[in-house]
Amino acid sequence: MKRRVLLAAALAGAVGIMSGCKPDDSTAAVSSADFFSRTLPDMAGTLQPLSQWKDKPLVVNFWATWCAPCVKEMPDLDRLSKEFAHIGFLGIGIDSAENIAQFLQKIPVGYPLLEARADGLDLMRDLGNTSGGLPFTVIMSPGGKVQRAIAGQIDPDELAAYLRSVPRI
Repeated sequence: MKRRVLLAAALAGAVGIMSGCKPDDSTAAVSSADFFSRTLPDMAGTLQPLSQWKDKPLVVNFWATWCAPCVKEMPDLDRLSKEFAHIGFLGIGIDSAENIAQFLQKIPVGYPLLEARADGLDLMRDLGNTSGGLPFTVIMSPGGKVQRAIAGQIDPDELAAYLRSVPRI
C-alpha cells in the first residue's frame, strides 16, 4: 500500500512539473497546528518535535531521494539556508532513513532532515498540497501561518527574493 502511495506522489509531482507549476502566491491561512504537534525522527533516529521550529520563519521542503526535481533543488536549498541563516530550513523526507543517509553521502545538506516516509503525504496535505506531488515547499511565519506554498521545483532566485522580505527576528 505504501508503495502505491509513493508512486502516486511521484506521478503527481511529475505532472506538476510537466505542467509548468509556478510558485503559488496565495497567502491564505492554512492551519499548521497539526503539523507542529508532530514528532519525526532525524537521521540518528531521535524523535524531533516539529514545534521546536515554530517561533521563527521556516522553510519546509518535502522531498524524496527518488524524486529527480527534489534532488536537483537540494544544493540550492542548502545554499539558501546558509544565506538566510535567520530563517529555519527543514527537509522532510518522504523516504527511508537509509535512503536519505545514502543521499547525504553524495549531496551533503547542512539543515536538518527528518524522515516521514509515507506519513509525510498527510503533512503536506495539512499544509495545502492536495495533490501530494513532490517536491513541495512552504514558507511559514513565526507561529506557523503558511505565507507561501511552492508546488514543484523551486526557482532559487525567486525564493531568495521572497526570503529577503522575511523580517529578522
